[in-house]
Amino acid sequence: MITCYRLSADELVAQPLSPGDPLPADLLWVDLLDPSEAEERYLEQALAMDIPTREEIAEIEESSRLYQTDQALHLTTTVVSGFSEHQPQASVVNFVLTPEWLVTVRYAELAAFKTFLGKAQQQASQHCRSDVIFASLLDSLVDRVADILESVQAHLNRLAKAVFREPLDPHQEKQPKTDLQSIVKQLGRSNQLLAQLSESLLGINRIVSYLRRAGATWISGTAKTWFKTLERDVRSLSDYQAKMNGEIGFLLDATLGLISVEQNNIVKVFTIASVLFLPPTLVGTIYGMNFKVMPELDWHFGYPLALGAMVVSALIPYAWFKFRRWL
Repeated sequence: MITCYRLSADELVAQPLSPGDPLPADLLWVDLLDPSEAEERYLEQALAMDIPTREEIAEIEESSRLYQTDQALHLTTTVVSGFSEHQPQASVVNFVLTPEWLVTVRYAELAAFKTFLGKAQQQASQHCRSDVIFASLLDSLVDRVADILESVQAHLNRLAKAVFREPLDPHQEKQPKTDLQSIVKQLGRSNQLLAQLSESLLGINRIVSYLRRAGATWISGTAKTWFKTLERDVRSLSDYQAKMNGEIGFLLDATLGLISVEQNNIVKVFTIASVLFLPPTLVGTIYGMNFKVMPELDWHFGYPLALGAMVVSALIPYAWFKFRRWL
């Protein structure tokens, strides 16, 4: 799908395009969402430039993500999509920036683009150049990363309370048991999401640094000021994300430690049970032998005495454990 945006009466106006339609003379921004081959070819002919394919923008080397052709700057970064639907995944976005217009190529719906459109409609007079539109769009991407980081931090706070929750008063209602296995999985998913956000911040930082050098001759002062602010924001978010990685590592170690404690308690119960039942088992084994000559075999009280011996032999170790405070 192709959507172009042009400035009309100090307002960004959206206009859908189909292959064969003429481009508006006052074009500022062209947004390609999951374009087909026909749409890519149409736009390449209309703008007389190369539009990278999905395979090309997926390249990870920096020379394939940041390069210049004639007056066009080709810039690619990774963003996180699907977070609102609780299915976050990495998605690649390509920007083609010239002094006259901006082209974005993406293959997923992004909340940052919707936020940018709302901001651009309210401040249309400030979005009258392609470089300013690009700076504002990057700012929306950074804001979206900040919102996701805040959400992840709130989730980590809830997990920390669940991990380190103090037991209730034994006279009160029984407290539900914490599912430590689920917490480990949630920490793993949070760590994966932070890795994707880190990649996004790194890509945006590289774009800004490259753009300030490659477009120094024609980037406006407003856009340059915006890019400096973006660099500061990206650095602060990167530090915040690194701090959260440390929290995840600590919570993971603590959760695994609690799981080990639970396992040790289970082993302890089985060990004590085996020790308590070992003497009665020995008594029962002795009197279960089938020898011909067994003096107690003809005793009238032999059976209750054997049962009593089993009980006493189990109570003695139990009393010893209680005395040693092992129970």
